[in-house]
Amino acid sequence: MNILKIFSFIVPAACLTVFSCTDVEKLEIDHVGGYNTMNNAESEAYYASLREYKDQIWNYGRPVAFGWFSDWAPQGVARKGYLSAVPDSMDIISMWSGAPDRYTITPEQKADKEFVQKVKGIKLLEVSLLSHLGKGRTPESVYTPLYEQAEKEGWSDAQLDEAKKLARWDFWGFTSHDLNNTEELKAAHTRFAKALCDSLVTNEWDGFDIDWEPGNGFNDADGTLANNPRETELILHLVKEMGKYIGPMSDQEGKGHRLLCVDGQISVFTYNCPEYIDYFILQSYGRVDDLNGYADPHKFILTENFEKFATTGGQLLEQARYMPDEGYKGGVGAYRFTKDYDNTPDYKYMRKAIQENQRVFNEWKEKQNGNPGEGTDQQ
Repeated sequence: MNILKIFSFIVPAACLTVFSCTDVEKLEIDHVGGYNTMNNAESEAYYASLREYKDQIWNYGRPVAFGWFSDWAPQGVARKGYLSAVPDSMDIISMWSGAPDRYTITPEQKADKEFVQKVKGIKLLEVSLLSHLGKGRTPESVYTPLYEQAEKEGWSDAQLDEAKKLARWDFWGFTSHDLNNTEELKAAHTRFAKALCDSLVTNEWDGFDIDWEPGNGFNDADGTLANNPRETELILHLVKEMGKYIGPMSDQEGKGHRLLCVDGQISVFTYNCPEYIDYFILQSYGRVDDLNGYADPHKFILTENFEKFATTGGQLLEQARYMPDEGYKGGVGAYRFTKDYDNTPDYKYMRKAIQENQRVFNEWKEKQNGNPGEGTDQQ
């Protein structure tokens, strides 16, 4: 790595080897310099300890720091578009800007991605509004002959769209085109689920975030998943099939796996298949949701909307301070948290939320066992 301008950093020696400190988030490390541009024994020790801290999330060892990342553009000296510029202690990032495959990812994105995954230990998720069979996994080659035929025969846009839909259905094995044929639809979704998970491995993403918002964000629904009379049955089938490859059910020994998360309208999953889901991400925009009604509050992440509240932080800090009456919450985060970069210091509210998130957990943990908390509030 090239060493750019390093403004200042203060590192307590004990924190370089074991993250038992509670003030690491207060380290004066500028993202333009600091460890991001160091490549020596000191930075190696720091990042090794950071990765150990990240491993604490397995089996819900502590609450996580989460965010939807937008405007991914890791080029030039302006650092806002870099994943590597986010606070080190971000645990899970859902790629709202898209999760390109190995053919479309740019060299700059690939380097940025690998740094945060392999060096910082951050988990990067693909996110999608899963609204129809084959979304995001249907090869473009399926449609190529249709474009040629449409041009030759002068099809309208509606004709082309219909032909593309039926070709996609055929590709995934839904050849009857009968939306009441639930068994054939399930078989098609079984193939779709495997394709969704296989590509995570091929393209080196750390999991999948299902944005389930039927009736809201599903403008491209075609009846094969959302807006189908049996949509609950079909989405549950899809999730359980994905659960063979990713999520907690694919990792019975709890050794680590690709994550399976859901956000949006989560009740269908909390009631029917909670054991398949790592985290339920609540869109707690402008409020602090009560987790006392849930059996496993440690699986729920509260999030604020930084598309609207980035300049003030909204309710993010209150969400970070919140703890249910029994147990602890799964974490805290924000939608389009990249906008917090523009505050002073950069990621001002996310950094404070990370501190509060860990502080209240450490206090809870201390009360449970009578010992000092062992968490950390890294940068």
